[in-house]
Amino acid sequence: MGSGKSTVGRILAKKLGWGFVDMDERIEGRTGRRVAEIFQELGEAAFRREELAVARELQSATRRVIATGGGAFAQTATREALRVGAFTVWLAGDFETLAGRVGADGSRPLAADREIMRRLLGEREPFYRSADLTVDATDAPEAIAGRIVAAAFGNADAER
Repeated sequence: MGSGKSTVGRILAKKLGWGFVDMDERIEGRTGRRVAEIFQELGEAAFRREELAVARELQSATRRVIATGGGAFAQTATREALRVGAFTVWLAGDFETLAGRVGADGSRPLAADREIMRRLLGEREPFYRSADLTVDATDAPEAIAGRIVAAAFGNADAER
């Protein structure tokens, strides 16, 4: 949460000339509910089922940048689905920076309580570390996207 996955993802997709998919937006479109509503009305388990279904749908997608929710990579089946034929990136940042970017207004159900957010980050970090690339998320989104392109492709050519 707060690492800039959607922002950086959109910039990265544009640099590459690829499509962009935000998994949370896809889930909202499928269910007709906001993520916060799914958590509140149906529970986290229902959200994780939707998340896994979307990850599996996207396994066959090519030339797509996919932004996941913060907990997707911590779920074994979802992580495995996301890794199929993909180059995965962890946008890492210190807790204070990430928390400062996320409102505590309830729009992100697991971020309203900062202690829960801190605990989740600690629990999820070992899973995040298994990504193919770790990038410092505290830099400007354009710079982050440029580093991802360079690491994944060896240069900054946009059309891949």
